[in-house]
Amino acid sequence: MVLRASLLVSVVLAAGTLQAGDWTQWRGSNRDLLIMDEIVAEMWPEDGPRQLWQIEMEGDGYSEPIIVDGRIYITGNVGDKKDRRGKIYCFNAQDGSALWNTEYGAEWGKNFERARTTPTYLGGKLYVISGLGEVVALSASDGKVIWRVDTAQRYGMRNITWGIAESPLIYDGTLICQPGGEKASVVALDITDGDLIWKTTELSEKSAYCSPALLTINGKRQVVTSLEDHTVGLDAANGGVLWKYAYRNRHAVHPNTPVLVGQDCVFISSGYKYGAEVIEIKGSDVKQLWKEKASDNHFQGVAFYKGRIFSSGGGKLWCFDPSSGRAVYTVDEANKTSFCILGNSMMITYDEKGGKVLLLKVDKNSYTVRGEFRITYGNDQHWSSPVVAHGVMYLRRGRGLAAFAVGK
Repeated sequence: MVLRASLLVSVVLAAGTLQAGDWTQWRGSNRDLLIMDEIVAEMWPEDGPRQLWQIEMEGDGYSEPIIVDGRIYITGNVGDKKDRRGKIYCFNAQDGSALWNTEYGAEWGKNFERARTTPTYLGGKLYVISGLGEVVALSASDGKVIWRVDTAQRYGMRNITWGIAESPLIYDGTLICQPGGEKASVVALDITDGDLIWKTTELSEKSAYCSPALLTINGKRQVVTSLEDHTVGLDAANGGVLWKYAYRNRHAVHPNTPVLVGQDCVFISSGYKYGAEVIEIKGSDVKQLWKEKASDNHFQGVAFYKGRIFSSGGGKLWCFDPSSGRAVYTVDEANKTSFCILGNSMMITYDEKGGKVLLLKVDKNSYTVRGEFRITYGNDQHWSSPVVAHGVMYLRRGRGLAAFAVGK
């Protein structure tokens, strides 16, 4: 087993209009929650950072915004349970003013009927995956739909208890989606027209709310994701199954993207008392190195930073030694929290319970709390994640969206 203090996840999204500091997809532009080009203030005032603006959107959602070239793109669902529709909204990042919105299609309406998908931006286009399994490409300039693929019709998509919840992974002109068809659990589409590049005929598992990662394990580039019954590694070039690891909790809910924590080691975690673990991959052989059942991360995300694993679970934020599974420390002040890590070792957390937002200074062996406030705007659950771009933090709660000055 080889472990390293820093790793490069090879997800490169080249686009002509991108600026340093843009946030182009779910979990940040590198899809890892590490926003290293953002240096933020290391202390907040007593009542939190200065709010720049706040708006009430038409559409409800759990998804996070993305920030590209001075624009905010965010999804929201409208209508009633019998006719739920998905929209993408475009706002001016400077003042929150509306620029355009467009409907991208029918959406999930049975339960928790709010937008799940965070758009992925690439080359002037936006890509989303609806709760009903439709993959849609739109123009970022005006929201015009370019193409759509109904994966239920084309690939036998089978929906799941709370609807498909996935944010697109894109690399090398390829978009990955997970319809969970009996002969197409995972599918790769051409980003120019939605045509098929490959599909996994060897798997017959449903999706499990997991947005996949592109990881290089022992020199082999692979799409790594968690499906209904397994975490799997697929050849990024053709979708062939490289390895699979039995992985299921009682609801088959695995929303956390797998995270590379060594040359051949991957961290996975899910809720419902399943816990967290590190698995070691050697070719097609996979074994568990350690497991911590108390850290059952429901869907708050995971990051690997300074040789430590940060993961929310069991009512606190954990900092693990990846080699042994030892809890180096826990952040008890952060309760069921989503987060991102900034370039000067600052972390911003956003709690599900009560909407508490914390500023932390985190290191490999300790942390300090540097500020706190609560989100009182918006509606329903605090299930979005903090986004930081160009010195501004964006926080969404349901229909509410606000911007805060956090730059140094």
